[in-house]
Amino acid sequence: MLKLKFKHLFLDIELEAEDSFAILGPNGSGKSLLLSVITHELYPQKLFKREVFGKTLTLKEARETFGVVNNALEYFYKNENISVFDAVISSFKNALVVYNFFDFSDEEKNKTKEILDFFSLKPNQVVSTLSLGEMKKLLIARALVHNPKILCLDEPTNGLDIKAKHQFLELIEGLDVKKIMITHDFSEVFSYGKIIMLSKGKIFKVANRVEKEDIIELFGINEKIYRRFYG
Repeated sequence: MLKLKFKHLFLDIELEAEDSFAILGPNGSGKSLLLSVITHELYPQKLFKREVFGKTLTLKEARETFGVVNNALEYFYKNENISVFDAVISSFKNALVVYNFFDFSDEEKNKTKEILDFFSLKPNQVVSTLSLGEMKKLLIARALVHNPKILCLDEPTNGLDIKAKHQFLELIEGLDVKKIMITHDFSEVFSYGKIIMLSKGKIFKVANRVEKEDIIELFGINEKIYRRFYG
């Protein structure tokens, strides 16, 4: 699925993944920066290899391949007085809102209606009135509407309570698409067969599960702090 080797600022990364995977690390470890390189939003200072499904992508191909959900999109939409329908259909034009000169096909309109129905979102509701959980569904709907091959989730459960987080993760896990999950919460990575642990811009460890010792070393905490939060 992905082969990547590059250096950029403090990042020095070489990774390979054949299927969905998670990137786990503390704040400031370079997770979001790494994702920007993966999705071709950022061209690194030194790029040795960046192949997706066995080929080097153009920027246009990358935009069709990756669907991205991040906090920047959430921040933008929480103050926007546009309809849920417009917020999602605008993704077909690689835009955040609908402009008067946009012309959408019947297929694009029908696909938008279908995906809003799937996520139980009301097309005419104003996005700024959505609950946090609904907002996160909206962002996934935007990412999925053009059938990307890989869904990239940059800390998508931030702000959700434990029940809402569980429901949201179950929703993500049930989606039939390759996924890249970026998180600092190791409880969110159990469903991934490959977990890339990132520390200070470098890969600390690659494993199919996270051990207590990994958490203590990766996040620079002691046994007492670990027990306080995780028992």
